[in-house]
Amino acid sequence: MSKLTKWLIGLAGLLLLGGLLVVLTHRNFTLTTNPATKPATTRPAHHHTTNLTTADLAHHPKLTYSAIIYYAIKDPKLQRWQEVNDFQAGWQVEHYATKHPTRYLVWPDQNITAANKNLAPNWFTLQGNRVTYDSMIVHSFRKDQTAATTLRKIVARINANHAAQKVRRMPTKMTVLNHAQ
Repeated sequence: MSKLTKWLIGLAGLLLLGGLLVVLTHRNFTLTTNPATKPATTRPAHHHTTNLTTADLAHHPKLTYSAIIYYAIKDPKLQRWQEVNDFQAGWQVEHYATKHPTRYLVWPDQNITAANKNLAPNWFTLQGNRVTYDSMIVHSFRKDQTAATTLRKIVARINANHAAQKVRRMPTKMTVLNHAQ
């Protein structure tokens, strides 16, 4: 037998012996560990998310606006609503109750100033359970883009997307300006 072969056999034996020692030591350790002193195994925290309901919306106007905005951002038919898709900057909602139904203008950024309000905003109306979205088509003489849905459908979509918690956090990033007279 050559020197190299003897060396490789010795190395293999050493590795096998080391592996066996590790397995036996670990097995012996787990068998002799006192269950009273053994650290408790913890499960990963399960964040319980409660679904959104129309009753929640009825009691919290900013939550209602948040749900309506979230739905518009996520609905592919309402393309211009992507302008308000920044969940960090938030939203400014202005409502004018002088006309029926009330118009809710939605601006990107909760701290937007009048000087930065250059384009016509997206807006929606809310009549009972019915929500109508409206977007002016920029640089076009075509009619505004509109879509309609209900609060029940909005809530169902949010819950199906598992986004209730995200929508519940949105009011903290929202400023509401009331221009009612």
